[in-house]
Amino acid sequence: MNEIKFTQDGKKVVVIGDLNQTDKIVQEIFVTETGDEIPQGERFVVKSLLDAPAISWKQKALLELEKRYDTESKDWDNKIDRMNDNKRIAYAALSERVKWLRSVAKESNGKAFKQVISLLADFLSDTEKWVVVCDYRTYHLSKFDEDGVSSLIDRINRDYNHIRFDSMRLLSLFGMSDGSLVYRVNEYGDGSGSEKDVSFFKSKDQAINFIKDKLFNEKYYNEKTIEQAKKYGVILDPKKLDEYVKTITDNIKEEISKREQEIISYKNKLKEIN
Repeated sequence: MNEIKFTQDGKKVVVIGDLNQTDKIVQEIFVTETGDEIPQGERFVVKSLLDAPAISWKQKALLELEKRYDTESKDWDNKIDRMNDNKRIAYAALSERVKWLRSVAKESNGKAFKQVISLLADFLSDTEKWVVVCDYRTYHLSKFDEDGVSSLIDRINRDYNHIRFDSMRLLSLFGMSDGSLVYRVNEYGDGSGSEKDVSFFKSKDQAINFIKDKLFNEKYYNEKTIEQAKKYGVILDPKKLDEYVKTITDNIKEEISKREQEIISYKNKLKEIN
């Protein structure tokens, strides 16, 4: 079998024989459409042959650059995606701040800022204070006692039947895009857990009227709305109340129909067994 070698320019050849002590006669090997390798073409003379194909320094450098490009381009694409995400978030946050500033600027009497100053003044005074915390459409009313503990603002740990004071829930003040201000409190000290809206009032009547207004104007009523309305003596919107009653009635009728069908099915099975 003739010896297979490679020329310095990367051609795969079969050695036909020696021309002299330094030159060899070779014939290049080509690949057919079916994948077969066959010697084909004119024979030629070469002075040096290689046992394996070699590439130039330039070719090797290009291959390394291509490999590096493939790796680094993915990394840069990921970085660009993260930067775009951060830009979108920053733009959204800035946009909301601009909206809030514009809304505040439209207020001729600076209502939003006066609200903050008024609330701080009330806290520094000895006046009565009431707290309303909204938790998933449920309103909790409590008197804020500076000398005691507030179950809404303070966190009490009751692990293993041992009651101890855990921490204070600090308030966060949010400026909404419509120019209003909202106080919120988190479940845990690190800012995690559920987030609840908090409102403060100078009297219990003001706090209850606030709850009544919120309940009456809810987009739709559910079982929780009815419970809250009974608790705080709220007269709800008759139209939305009728819609709630109809929905509950239809659901009960549908459930009764399903149960009746199940009873019929069980009776038929019982007849088959008998």
